[in-house]
Amino acid sequence: MSNKEYVYHIEESSQDVKRYKITSNVKLTDEEVRSVYQESDANKLTESNLASYVHWSSERFTDDEILNKIKIVGIKYYTDYGDDCQVYVTGDFEEVSDGN
Repeated sequence: MSNKEYVYHIEESSQDVKRYKITSNVKLTDEEVRSVYQESDANKLTESNLASYVHWSSERFTDDEILNKIKIVGIKYYTDYGDDCQVYVTGDFEEVSDGN
């Protein structure tokens, strides 16, 4: 684990916009960030450790690391709902091989 903090910004837009910020002490993949965003939005979770809600892309971390060392915080800081939703995620993503 590093002491570095990785920040991912998510913007969901339709006629209007939702904005989230996810902060993690480990580098996440695009898929992992999207799973945190979807779980935190669906379960109305904010500002708590969301590591257990991640659908991890591979066996990158042990259960102990996920439960006790990885810290992921999600904050929804703007909401104004609309139609035809599109989701955009930006950040420095970890690349994970799918075995092919």
